[in-house]
Amino acid sequence: MTAPGRALPVVDFAGFAEHWNRRPCVVRGLDEFGTVDVYELYARIGAAVRAGTHRRPDDVKLFTAPPGPPDLGRLLPAAAEPDFAGYAARVSAELGRDWSFVLNSAQAFSPELYRLAREVLLRLRGTADGLPAGLSDCFLVGGSYATGPTRIHKDTADVFLYVAQGVKTMLLWPYEVLVDQAPPDSDPEHNFVPLKVTPDEIAAEPLRLTGGPGEVLYWPASYWHCAESDGRPSLSLHLATHRYRDLAPVWAGAFAGAGIGADLPPHWEVSERALGGETLMFGQQTAAAATSAVHQWSLARHSTANFQILPDLSPRSGSEPTARRARAVQRFPVSWAVDAGQPEELIVAANGLSLRVASQPATIELLTALASLEAGAALDLAPWSGPAGLLGDAGTVLAAAHAAGSVTLG
Repeated sequence: MTAPGRALPVVDFAGFAEHWNRRPCVVRGLDEFGTVDVYELYARIGAAVRAGTHRRPDDVKLFTAPPGPPDLGRLLPAAAEPDFAGYAARVSAELGRDWSFVLNSAQAFSPELYRLAREVLLRLRGTADGLPAGLSDCFLVGGSYATGPTRIHKDTADVFLYVAQGVKTMLLWPYEVLVDQAPPDSDPEHNFVPLKVTPDEIAAEPLRLTGGPGEVLYWPASYWHCAESDGRPSLSLHLATHRYRDLAPVWAGAFAGAGIGADLPPHWEVSERALGGETLMFGQQTAAAATSAVHQWSLARHSTANFQILPDLSPRSGSEPTARRARAVQRFPVSWAVDAGQPEELIVAANGLSLRVASQPATIELLTALASLEAGAALDLAPWSGPAGLLGDAGTVLAAAHAAGSVTLG
């Protein structure tokens, strides 16, 4: 549904790799987005805002000019508003102007959405570039406008946009087309850059990426963009995968946890030679500990496909020490690796929960089997069981995966 003369490719997701981080397109083969009731999720988030139970209330923002009221709760769906069209009509009548809500961290309110988005990103791990380094997020955009609420800008994220209701159009420009208007220190992927100009002020013709209900649009982080619509209500679900991650706080926290910054132990020798040797040993030990800490953090993020804000995935029942099989609730239910800083240990992660166990052949065999399970597949636990139940670290690993909601035991 792109404008004549500016048609963009329609790509099946199975062949999407050549477009990833390169060019915008319409994506086919992501029908699972259609299983999400986007308005019901929008209303669920609105109810949390009104009740004061939203964990991250700043994730909910209203864009309108002049600014809207500080109490956003009354402009979010009420229990008596069962459909988006009726709700949008009420808000438009109350505000009397174009408006748009952006609701970030939407996956925190839906285990189903989290697992769906995680699956999409796992399927991208086979692309040439693999997953980006930064965090992943799902957000909703609902509103009624002709001209989008933000001016031309570029983000740090590649974005999939699923149109749930109405029509969505993204105006897009390759990075090099508008780079002369950007600050000199910006780059195509790792900076958020607002240009503070409208499309009418730009001579270069944009690419128009337009979608109707059920369609999925994609554009890379490097593209300048802004939104427009037809003035009628529209609702969309976005999956963003950022290409920027500030690792400085992670390393700082890891070194602090490993002892960097603490006073020197009192037993250290006072001679320069002895102190130098002790300091070198301390540096090696703390560097290894910090490397291990960052590796564990990284693997925890790997297990969530880089999502940091998760829904409640707690199982409804406790783990079974005498379980005979493990069934994957989601694809690749655990991630694991030999610890880069302490190779005698294994790091295991599931849905952001992580732990360490001793590196043993039987444990490695179990983790290898678990890490390759497809959603719904079952693993016979007989090789890791004895008369009294699960043996050694097998029970520890499976209990953690069960607690993280990535497997069920029975």
